[in-house]
Amino acid sequence: MLYTHLNLSILPIFIWLLFFLLFNYLCYFFSAFWAFWVFIIFLIIIYMLYFTHSYSETLTEFWFIQFFCNSQFFIYFVVSEVFFFFGIFWSLFWVIFSYDSCFILSLSLINPFGLALFNTFLLLTSSTFGVLFHLNYLNFKYDLNLLLCIVFGVFFIINQYVEFRICFYTISDFSFCSVFFLGTGFHGFHVLVGVIFLLLNLIYFSLNRFYLLFFLNCSLLYWHFVDIIWLFLFSIIYCIVFNLYI
Repeated sequence: MLYTHLNLSILPIFIWLLFFLLFNYLCYFFSAFWAFWVFIIFLIIIYMLYFTHSYSETLTEFWFIQFFCNSQFFIYFVVSEVFFFFGIFWSLFWVIFSYDSCFILSLSLINPFGLALFNTFLLLTSSTFGVLFHLNYLNFKYDLNLLLCIVFGVFFIINQYVEFRICFYTISDFSFCSVFFLGTGFHGFHVLVGVIFLLLNLIYFSLNRFYLLFFLNCSLLYWHFVDIIWLFLFSIIYCIVFNLYI
């Protein structure tokens, strides 16, 4: 009876999809934009309850069951993220090869050697410190590596916000601008989520909770996934497009 908990149900996926469609229906047909914030708050509460429940189960003798379920959950999560960003890259290539005059005009505002290059340095440096911590996590003096990993991630978010503030165009100006802000904005949100995960790991290890290595591995794997997505965004949006049309 104990292993029956390992059978994952697809029912929560359909329930979550139903709620998502309901909130979109309210926002679109009734201009009930309050429903969007209700949806965001509801999403935050769900994630808080999930991580609280997962953490409490790791303290019990049946922690390996939660470990197995979380492993499958994390795989599904990463796959869904891959498909999500694939849609963004597909839209980006469609805009690039449309040869729109407005699109070419908007490219004059892109500089791959400014804040974007500095952001790449920040994110790769943060990932390097994350790898150093992962290789030496049993030694207390290497807690500084994880702290530096978080600090560089925070600097990336701040630098991304500064780049958005100094932009001369908005998300509604051109098609390329919409895809640009969508891709970089959602990536910035994923960096924020990754920073929260790493911060939780820092708290756990400061409390000598060394048995939560699965959460550390998932957090660092997610952080490397964010790095790879940014390298694709930087290469396509800033470098390739800039060299093709400017």
